Amino acid sequence: MLTACSGNTATPGTASPTADASAQPSAETAADYKLVTEGKLTYGVAATYPPFEYMADEQYTGFDIEFMEAIARELGLEVEIVAMNFDGLIPALQGKRIDLINSAMFVTEARAAQVDFIKYMGIGRSIVVPKGNKLGIASMNDLSGKTVAVTRGAIEEVYVTEFNAELKAEGKTEIDILALPTANDAVLATENGRAEAFLHSSPGAAYLLKEREGVFEIAQTMESGTQIGIAVNKGETALAGAIEEAVKTLVEKGIYHQLMAKYNLPAEMSLFNR
Repeated sequence: MLTACSGNTATPGTASPTADASAQPSAETAADYKLVTEGKLTYGVAATYPPFEYMADEQYTGFDIEFMEAIARELGLEVEIVAMNFDGLIPALQGKRIDLINSAMFVTEARAAQVDFIKYMGIGRSIVVPKGNKLGIASMNDLSGKTVAVTRGAIEEVYVTEFNAELKAEGKTEIDILALPTANDAVLATENGRAEAFLHSSPGAAYLLKEREGVFEIAQTMESGTQIGIAVNKGETALAGAIEEAVKTLVEKGIYHQLMAKYNLPAEMSLFNR
């Protein structure tokens, strides 16, 4: 369903009923940045990461999808979705095939050196195992010597790689990292026994348990201190400023928190006071 670097206009999910369809940008704001397609915010997304972005009834849906629709409306623009694998997002942005990345991208030092972020949410990290947790996994230390599935290029792969360095320094067996193209692949690998566990974001794990009731359980949820953000190219200060202002407006209108509630995202993940 997802074609890397596809430039086709996609039908977005159902828009938030609270969004202000009459919002229009100022002439000064609209003239300050150049878009890939005039009148549209073209963004890259790896739509395999519920509840942020995923496919339902052949439509893109999730918090990020509706949030970006609302941001675009505040700027008097439409959206154009470009679907691709997660590890292709930053190259597509730097190649100016898209205006921004809107894909629950975790903010890391390495990524912040390549792109600028408009941060909008905090996030935790969960170890997910098959229901029953027969191996008694309760922490990252318990994953020593085991196969753990992660999304290739995502923050979970970075985290496990860093944790392996700690295990090696302690003389313990490292985790066997199974890096796969999408979060769905990591889920299936664990379900099919190719991996003993997989790492997921805390909201993603909660969503998975709801959707696949009785199949998985959360062995541990860890505070990560990680934030996620919308990414723009370095130096795109006008576009970044316009998006940041739109986000602030959506918070003030209550739309941001309404979308969080709609997608069962814990209120404590918000970066904004109500």
